[in-house]
Amino acid sequence: MEIYISINGVLRNFIKKFDHHYREYFMETYEEDLEEIESFYYHVKYPIRNDDLLKYYAFQSKEEYDNFCFIEFSLEIFGHSTISYSSVIGDLNKLIYKYPDINFTVVGIDELGKAKPSTLFFLSKNGFLGNNIKFIRSDNIDKEWKKCDAWITDSEQIIDNCPKNKMVIKFNTEYNEHIFGEIEINNINKIEEICLKSLEKNTTSMSTKLLKFVGQFMKLTVPKKKKKNNYLTALK
Repeated sequence: MEIYISINGVLRNFIKKFDHHYREYFMETYEEDLEEIESFYYHVKYPIRNDDLLKYYAFQSKEEYDNFCFIEFSLEIFGHSTISYSSVIGDLNKLIYKYPDINFTVVGIDELGKAKPSTLFFLSKNGFLGNNIKFIRSDNIDKEWKKCDAWITDSEQIIDNCPKNKMVIKFNTEYNEHIFGEIEINNINKIEEICLKSLEKNTTSMSTKLLKFVGQFMKLTVPKKKKKNNYLTALK
């Protein structure tokens, strides 16, 4: 079984750190710098949601956003963000250790430039012990759904694109209260109660199907007893 876990939202409070550095860098500018930016109004639009930060934080261009997020402040934002709750990495490590037959993959989405090494620093700094770390583009979410059985995420896009035969679990944050999820959690420990029980159920179901198949196969392959030839029987 393959379980994806989004890094942003589930493990890392990315938006909180992004908000802090945006305000500090663009909105709390010293007087001598005001002349350079007076033609543009940097501001934040509320309520902030986690779908596209460019909708809520004013930038003069996409290039300015990319430079701020993935070059100038990548380590501060991606590397030094706080964790979603105090024991989240420890809770995940326990699950990884307890269920070695399940692949837990943590996923970074749309992380460009210096964001990737900064995310690796974030995971290392907080003691992540898993083997599987993956970076994907949001354009490939549909393709990634084909590679996993369940996805724990705070993202509306991932939730909306969940196939019928897969499981999506919404991780609740202050930035995704507007999103509805059939399954919602606030703590990663709940994965054990939800996903792993489902795994046991599926395993039992597969075992039952396998036994039925073996039984049917044996019926077809076991040779039937041959009837004695009537002529030979008569001679006896």
